Amino acid sequence: MDVSDLEGLAIGPESLRLSPERIQSYVEATGDDPDRWVETAPPGLASAPLFAVAPELLSHPAVRAEGGAAVHGEQVFRWHAPLRAEEDWTVRGAVRRVRHRRGVWFVDFALQMTGSGGEPVVEGSSSFLIAGGEPPARGGTEEREPPPEDRAENQKGVPAGLPGEGEEIPALSKSASRADLIRYAAATRDWNPIHWDHQSAVGAGLSGVVVHGLLCAAWLCQGVSRLVPGTAPLRRARFRFRRPLRPGVPAEVRGSRSQGLGFSMGLQSEGRTLITATIEAVAG
Repeated sequence: MDVSDLEGLAIGPESLRLSPERIQSYVEATGDDPDRWVETAPPGLASAPLFAVAPELLSHPAVRAEGGAAVHGEQVFRWHAPLRAEEDWTVRGAVRRVRHRRGVWFVDFALQMTGSGGEPVVEGSSSFLIAGGEPPARGGTEEREPPPEDRAENQKGVPAGLPGEGEEIPALSKSASRADLIRYAAATRDWNPIHWDHQSAVGAGLSGVVVHGLLCAAWLCQGVSRLVPGTAPLRRARFRFRRPLRPGVPAEVRGSRSQGLGFSMGLQSEGRTLITATIEAVAG
């Protein structure tokens, strides 16, 4: 069996319930607004249902046989309802398509989370890159790991004024320490070792441990959700992961409002764009 045989693989159903304590841990790890997100989770915690099912794919023997870590290429989330604490949800995942090109497997993975009555809560699609004998990432020369709590400025995602169409959003300075990465992994169950184990990260072609792609995506969600009220401020988001971010390194969320409540977003660091996103908000 190889990775191509995983096309059509169905995972789940898995049960998921978020406690207020888990939401609080996520808010602390991502630097979001603790006064806003108490009984309802920030939209970025859609990563929790993803990692209720994705590990079965990412730890599959056919994937492990490739010898490399999986990295995120693209992620789409669609929100249909607030992520309320103590609600019972059912999560399912499925491998929709597998392609192979130049030694790398491209795996398209679909996510669906429904409520107790079968109503949709979150849907998503992920593109995972899995190396076939070669590291899937290229992060440069191996670097020494920073101290566990070291990070640059990490502004909270507190409310800000909604800009007019065509105007830029207020910039948001963000950074994550190595300890933040462990806190984030505990809240989301995203335990990919490239985010906490130096040797695993180097083996994947990186210079060392890197910040979770979906933690960075959470910052981009914050950049928009702080501009609109409500417990379910976002409708849809699409993220493209271009370059990794090292812990402790400063980054900045930037973007502009397009037509209606659409936003074109980017996470930038040291003069480079790491992630681009298009995010659609919902009127409060």
